Amino acid sequence: MAFKLDRDFTPLFLEGAVEEITGYIEEDFTSGRIKMSSLIDPADMPQFDISREKMNSSPNSIIEQEYRLRRKDGTVKWIHELVHNICNASGETEFIQGYAYDITQKKKAEETLAKVEEIGMREIHHRIKNNLQIVSSLLSLQADKFKDKDVIEAFRESENRVVSMSIIHEELHKSEDTTSIDFAAYLRKLTSDLLYSYRVGNEKIRLFLDVDHIFLGIDTAIPLGIIINELFSNSLKYAFPKGADGEIRISLCRQPETSGPGGASEKGADKTDSGIYPGFTLIYSDNGGRFPENIDFDNPETLGLQLVNALVEQLDGTIELEIGEETKFTIRFDDKGLPGQG
Repeated sequence: MAFKLDRDFTPLFLEGAVEEITGYIEEDFTSGRIKMSSLIDPADMPQFDISREKMNSSPNSIIEQEYRLRRKDGTVKWIHELVHNICNASGETEFIQGYAYDITQKKKAEETLAKVEEIGMREIHHRIKNNLQIVSSLLSLQADKFKDKDVIEAFRESENRVVSMSIIHEELHKSEDTTSIDFAAYLRKLTSDLLYSYRVGNEKIRLFLDVDHIFLGIDTAIPLGIIINELFSNSLKYAFPKGADGEIRISLCRQPETSGPGGASEKGADKTDSGIYPGFTLIYSDNGGRFPENIDFDNPETLGLQLVNALVEQLDGTIELEIGEETKFTIRFDDKGLPGQG
């Protein structure tokens, strides 16, 4: 459909598939009985205001846009439009001309393809979850063949790490978005499983979660989940005497701008030139007060803390450790797995 408008965007003529696209004839528009703008989906109108401002301020500008248009019979068409404002020598708009194409079938094909890809990704996450659960079961069965407590504990730790990854793929399988997960829901599930795994002797340990409604990409969620798994398991195993009261607190919040930490221990710094840390802040603490003061946190001997440091580095984040009446880890990181992040 070709069209020509005056400087006030009133139709001077329309040619081509006018009725096929709109359901109206040319005269309905040129007579003023029907305004083209009245057919445009209200959600797409703001871009038209922006386009008109651009044409008024930029002589001879060419604008390309897509929008939805509701026909006379109520059906919706997707339109691709190319508009050019023709100006005189002084830069004033003389008239506006352009072309509008019906791209409804193309949009439907894109939507169908996106749904197929989403179903495929959901199936992939489902299969990964099942495979990880099989690995977890195999580790559990293998552990039963040993009597040495250290060996059994090593198998259980490995099993919990696998489970922490399995839960993420389970959440992605259930989610409408197959690329990111609600980390608060994931954290509730993970900590619940860990409390059950280490339930003997830890019945009086209270857990406090303070997590914003945050969605994280899978490349961030998996290492962060394993980090929390290691810290939480470590607290349940070592921080509290058997049968003692205690508290574990985990908070995760969005932190658009956070000053450089300068704390006791820091790895993998990822600062801007102004010394600002973007992204998120995770704070993990327990009040057991049994973290060894002489431990070299930058070069720990235990696999769990080695994993924590390695995974923080993988996130291009920073980690601080504070030891006192409570043991507190502060981790700052950015989610590079989501659009607009990183």
